[in-house]
Amino acid sequence: MAKLFLLVLILLNPISDLHADDIGYKHYLKGNYGKALKIWKQEVGEGKREAMYNIALLYFFGKGVEKNLPLAYEYCKKAAYSGSARAMNNLAYMYMRGLGTEKDYMSAYAWSEIAIENGYNSKKLKDNASMHLTPAMHYDVHKFISKLKKEIRRD
Repeated sequence: MAKLFLLVLILLNPISDLHADDIGYKHYLKGNYGKALKIWKQEVGEGKREAMYNIALLYFFGKGVEKNLPLAYEYCKKAAYSGSARAMNNLAYMYMRGLGTEKDYMSAYAWSEIAIENGYNSKKLKDNASMHLTPAMHYDVHKFISKLKKEIRRD
């Protein structure tokens, strides 16, 4: 039951409502997913990380597009490296479950830790990933986190 709650908490937080004035978001709310996707793709070209995150969720759930977990993973990864804490959390979840990518508990742990540091409550996800790490992996994951932090764009 706790796993189901975590899934609902992480993934059913639909498309970014942080930018309620976003035209793409308004189309999304009306069910005009194709128009939302078109607008967000233009915004991705402008480097808008929340647009990347929103597109990832469209592909993750198959809203207006064919469900495509590898593509959802790629957009989520780009948004995470662009500094989106919500994308960092969802990327951790995708690594944890092997959705669109291979399972990777160290990456799940690392991204959930970075999401926490950026204000997203990913503690349960981090704890779940931690259970799969050996002591040596725990040692290595902190080096990995340092490396990732240097690669994340901060605007």
